[in-house]
Amino acid sequence: MIPQPNDRQQRAGAYALKPLAALSFLSGCYVIYHILVQKPEKLKRMYHRLVLVMNICVMIYAITDFIGTWAMPVGTPYRIGAAGNQATCTAQGFISSVFYLTVPYYYSSLSIYSCFAVLNSFKEEKYRHIEKWLHFGAICTSLPIVIFFAAREGINPSVTVCFAQEYPFLCFRDPNVPCQRGGDDLSMVFEQIYGV
Repeated sequence: MIPQPNDRQQRAGAYALKPLAALSFLSGCYVIYHILVQKPEKLKRMYHRLVLVMNICVMIYAITDFIGTWAMPVGTPYRIGAAGNQATCTAQGFISSVFYLTVPYYYSSLSIYSCFAVLNSFKEEKYRHIEKWLHFGAICTSLPIVIFFAAREGINPSVTVCFAQEYPFLCFRDPNVPCQRGGDDLSMVFEQIYGV
């Protein structure tokens, strides 16, 4: 049997991420403001364009974290603050899952950028062509997976947000709890691939 969280753990799950999400949102806003408004000339360099897009992704992901349990369907067991419905949960989970994958992708793209920059003596015109592939890769690594989960009712309430997860939470690990949504070990595959 899956141990259920006590009241203190439920409150922690519902509210602990909110200050951190707000901080991430504000820092992402500052970077975006700095690049677009204060120093728009920085957009001429690929590095700053990658950092801009990465911070846009961080900002969107922070919003889904801040919303947290509020998007979960009313009456979701062991989730304090659940005030939404399945549609709000699916929307939050879709967005959260996409940006959960794109943020680290953009962080790693900075390493790829750095490698190309060093190999080409920082002459951007020689490696500018990789930028479109970096953006394309961010979309291709996240969107198909998340669309697959959404189409199979695999986006459901998790611990702190709605995410690619069977419902009830961890039902795939307990043979005595039948899965109502998802339920074909999709989360286990996602967990093993991405370490969620």
